[in-house]
Amino acid sequence: MSTLNDVVITKLSGGLGRRNPEQDMVSGLLYDTVSSIITDASTLDKVQRLASLEDAEALGITADYDTEQQSVYYQIQQFFRMNPSGDLYIMRTAATSYADIVSKAVDMQEKADGNIRQMAIIYSGETTFAQTQAAVLKAQQQADRAFADYIPFEIILEGKGFKANEAASLADLGAANVSVVIAMDVEKAVKYSNTAAVGLALGALSKAKVSENIAWIEKFNLTGEGFAKAGFVGGTEIKTLGTLETLNEKRYIFTQTHTGLAGVYFNDSHTCTDGTSDFAYVENNRTINKATRLLRTALLPKLASPVLVDIDGKLPQSVSKSFEGLCRSALEGMVANQEVSAFDVYVDPKQNILATSELKVKAEITPIGTARKIMVDLGFKNPFGIDKA
Repeated sequence: MSTLNDVVITKLSGGLGRRNPEQDMVSGLLYDTVSSIITDASTLDKVQRLASLEDAEALGITADYDTEQQSVYYQIQQFFRMNPSGDLYIMRTAATSYADIVSKAVDMQEKADGNIRQMAIIYSGETTFAQTQAAVLKAQQQADRAFADYIPFEIILEGKGFKANEAASLADLGAANVSVVIAMDVEKAVKYSNTAAVGLALGALSKAKVSENIAWIEKFNLTGEGFAKAGFVGGTEIKTLGTLETLNEKRYIFTQTHTGLAGVYFNDSHTCTDGTSDFAYVENNRTINKATRLLRTALLPKLASPVLVDIDGKLPQSVSKSFEGLCRSALEGMVANQEVSAFDVYVDPKQNILATSELKVKAEITPIGTARKIMVDLGFKNPFGIDKA
């Protein structure tokens, strides 16, 4: 390099905002129409894609769009604050109840070509917690339908009507693909009296690898514009550790602080099912959903293809290994990206494909563990040992 005086120009990259093609961040926000700010009926039940908060503002969704019950702008703002590189589909629809709007989830997913990996749903109407529970059950029906159609996604609901002293356990609902967020910034709750910060949770999920828990302290400090002080729906402040422990056992998602560390953090990534379930946490579901999509994409070209058999009607080794190889290639990236610890694929050569026309593949993945508790044995030590004199 020349040592002469000069003007040195370094070419930079990234200013155009072009996205990584990774689809795990693609999210959705489904909401009902309530405001007169957007009067164009042509946008009803229409999916629109946002790459930034400015995209929402260009559609007329500004701070003025939100009312006491409607929190669309706030949720979008929190989503992009948590993940500026996020990819967000939105859809405005008509609804008469919380369960009614939830019933439009698969419709939105289909209109988004199945690209949505996690979806938050908000409703502007007055809602009791019993109605929220009914919405959870409806959401699981939607999630089951989406999985059957090979377009799986996770659903995040507001814990509308939540009262800490009356909170029922969500584990009994058996909704393994649905989570209920009861977190809300205390100051923002003055305006949004029956709203939870689901946009915050949605943004954290879109930022996380599928294997990561959004309660990871090192990565997910939630503090920022629009969320500064941890509280519950309605603005109730968090006062006792016992309350938090009880709500955590009942599988709610809320925010908390940690002694000795600045910031606000999620407690966990619970789903509305029993804690012993394989799908008790959102990261478990996101991992299996991603593996499902990858395996189907890898195997789909082979659908209705000819399959050779040997003289005994069994699959030759070359055939079984070929199908195993397709599946392994599909999942290897998840290991490399530390989204799963390991996996195994097996195609039984003894299966009777001539009789069934079915080729059975067994795939097992070993997930990434989560350090929900870190146990430390701590005590004193005398370097001189015990005096035996």
